[in-house]
Amino acid sequence: MPSLPARIFEAFRNAANRREPATVDPGTTPCDGAKHEPPSTLPAGIAAQGLFIIGAARTGTTILQNALNDSADIFLFGEPRFHRDPGSADFAERYNGMHRTWGNQENKSSHCPALFEEDAPWWRYLERLADLYGHVGSKIVINPTDAMDESRQLFDFQCRHFYMAHYIFTFRNPLDVLMSTRGLAQLNGGRVASHVEVLRGFFSVVQLYFRALRNLPHVHAIFHESIDAGVFDALQNALAVPLTRAMDYYDRDKVRHYTLEQIPMAHRALTAEAMALYEDFRREALAGFRLLQIEQNDSHLDPVHFTALGRLSWRVTRFLDALVDRDD
Repeated sequence: MPSLPARIFEAFRNAANRREPATVDPGTTPCDGAKHEPPSTLPAGIAAQGLFIIGAARTGTTILQNALNDSADIFLFGEPRFHRDPGSADFAERYNGMHRTWGNQENKSSHCPALFEEDAPWWRYLERLADLYGHVGSKIVINPTDAMDESRQLFDFQCRHFYMAHYIFTFRNPLDVLMSTRGLAQLNGGRVASHVEVLRGFFSVVQLYFRALRNLPHVHAIFHESIDAGVFDALQNALAVPLTRAMDYYDRDKVRHYTLEQIPMAHRALTAEAMALYEDFRREALAGFRLLQIEQNDSHLDPVHFTALGRLSWRVTRFLDALVDRDD
């Protein structure tokens, strides 16, 4: 049986077929199985106003979205998956229905307001909201099952439509991610991703961050276990909006931590390797990567030829390669 998130996404996508033709916005077509891209005339200013949170499941994307949405200058949708949306003119109906199915109360993170007399495609809502807010965008969660393909598709989509946007990647200790992701799936009664799948998904997002950092102009990273007022001071400066209440959303007592002994013995060594790689990544990222545009070749025989980022990218790629043929 598909997991709860998979069932909800399927319902969200298929709801496009429930609209009657008379309600479709002029110049658009209902969802017919094809993907309807935003128009090439999407105003360039929206890309500069774009703000997107990207992270693997259970890395703190939701709490960060809530904290940022506290600002009167920010509006972030919660997991609308613009890069996979059919583009039909019933976005609000499908999006709001998805969050009702999740049981979410209405707020900026879970409700698309009725900004038009009739429903419309997602990009029209984003255009209208960009008239009202300084930054508009969404939270994007990369789930374990198809993380590598999802990351590639997302990167191409964001480059095409939101090249100048701000991107905030969220990260969390992979041990906590493993336990939290699998535990939530078990609670929901859906398919539980394997240990290998979760780690592959997690480091696919790390790899996506490296790619974005080297190719896009406004890329930031935060680490869930390192959140403090200084993090929001830096984001406040980068986004040029006040985030005075953002830190209030974080309660250390509600963040659960796990121990390596809770991982089955068969996966303990792999998890320890992932944790060590993550700690090296976190340390270097917090120190600030330099020399981003030096071309790094994976065939360097001497490790000193790598920058810190180049070496980490090499290590993450090798770690992911080692997981390809590994069974859980």
